[in-house]
Amino acid sequence: MPDVLELVIAGEPMRLYADRALHWPARRRLLIADLHLGKGDILRAAGIAVPSGGTAHDLARLDALLQRSEARELWILGDFLHGRHQPQVDAAWRALLAAHPGCVAAVVAGNHDRSLLADAMGVVRLPDDVRDGPFRFRHHPLDVPEPAAGHVLCGHVHPVARLPGLPGRHAALALDAHQSVLPAFSAFTGGQRLDDARHWVACAGGVLAVNAP
Repeated sequence: MPDVLELVIAGEPMRLYADRALHWPARRRLLIADLHLGKGDILRAAGIAVPSGGTAHDLARLDALLQRSEARELWILGDFLHGRHQPQVDAAWRALLAAHPGCVAAVVAGNHDRSLLADAMGVVRLPDDVRDGPFRFRHHPLDVPEPAAGHVLCGHVHPVARLPGLPGRHAALALDAHQSVLPAFSAFTGGQRLDDARHWVACAGGVLAVNAP
């Protein structure tokens, strides 16, 4: 099974990486959703015992993807943060940006981004619904997408899928005719299971598995 898959979405060549990111080569734009920076730190501060190192792990994966894709834009489709700002998390994020000076980061704010200070984090804050080419970029999916308004690319629901012979549930890109939901980028998230009647691509242990009924 491959670790990168060439797709066509709304007539546009796209590239899905097994590490939960979608690349739009025509714009040199890397797309992720639901980064949830600092989630583990916030839960531990609330007395919930969860492993440490999640933010560092996620940012290391993102660093590798930016290098591999040579993207000039990074768009995060909501839930960039998990909650309040944390100095050590903010510093780690700014270090990532400093390592990629040719890449502009932008955020479509999600429901966890109420405390987002875009300037302080070195990102551009985008509107809640951005149209570019054949796409609409959002955080929340639409209950009834409007085909004439563009193919929706979004996050929020953390789609996951089960694979025969592999334990657990795996983050997935859910592909529908007029709306596609990106996998949660953060490795420390739950998810909404996709049934096998849907078209999806699972990101499973560094490889991709396609379900195309």
